[in-house]
Amino acid sequence: MLESSLSHLTLSAMLAGLLLATGLSPSARSEEPKLSISGYDPVAYFTDGKPVQGKSEIEHLWHKLRWRFASSEHREMFAKDPDHYAPQYDGYCAMGVAETGGVAHKDTVDPEAWAIVDGKLYLTHMPQGMDDWRQNPAAFIKQADANWTAVKDLTEPTILGPPCGDSPPSTLVALRGGGHWVVVGPESARDDAGKIVGKGDMGAQLDLIGKKVEACLKVAGARLSDIVATRTYVADPDQLAKYADLRKQYFGHLPERSFKREGFPTRTISSRLWPSLPSNNPAR
Repeated sequence: MLESSLSHLTLSAMLAGLLLATGLSPSARSEEPKLSISGYDPVAYFTDGKPVQGKSEIEHLWHKLRWRFASSEHREMFAKDPDHYAPQYDGYCAMGVAETGGVAHKDTVDPEAWAIVDGKLYLTHMPQGMDDWRQNPAAFIKQADANWTAVKDLTEPTILGPPCGDSPPSTLVALRGGGHWVVVGPESARDDAGKIVGKGDMGAQLDLIGKKVEACLKVAGARLSDIVATRTYVADPDQLAKYADLRKQYFGHLPERSFKREGFPTRTISSRLWPSLPSNNPAR
């Protein structure tokens, strides 16, 4: 899945399929309990109405996961009623668990991407995912609830490193129907020194991001041509049309599906791409 914003320019891509001979096989499950929701306090979403970082010295073990809290009081509240305070699906991405067609999966979450529906807490991998989830929460909840029995025993998501993006982290996730997706984290139009490249120039920024996405896909043994579909959200479709040639350079084989999204800043674009490798595809 690819999410991009070409004002602050972020892209995220999702690569489906088994990754053969790439060194990206899921790691063995660790005996050390995993830290849930990046150490954020699950109770605070209900009591404070916002994400609050927990403290390392205030933890509680539940469902083979370590949960942190901002106060001992919150820990006690959680221990007495964990089913009420814990995010659904053990704190994995609600949108990922809700996927259909055999691609439901566990993924990491952004603690800032949250919602409480009917007294239950839901988190997603990135804010854009939560925006989509909010469009029809009842349907996504119904589907995720049905999938969770099969998804909960899948391998934990593996966080990847450079050159892929890390906010949210790029991850390797196991799919309910077999195989894996590589979720490539957002890429920004910044150079190695952290400076924005081509400020105000969507073309220059798109070019840089395209190169970064291409480099990340290569780590997974994939190419831009493995992406099979796109969906693009823009504040002004005319702005995107001006860069058709540049887009074709990176994604020329893909049909363009664009949708206007209200509230985006000028010259802002958000896209989703679905790269795919057949399971018998050799490493390239």
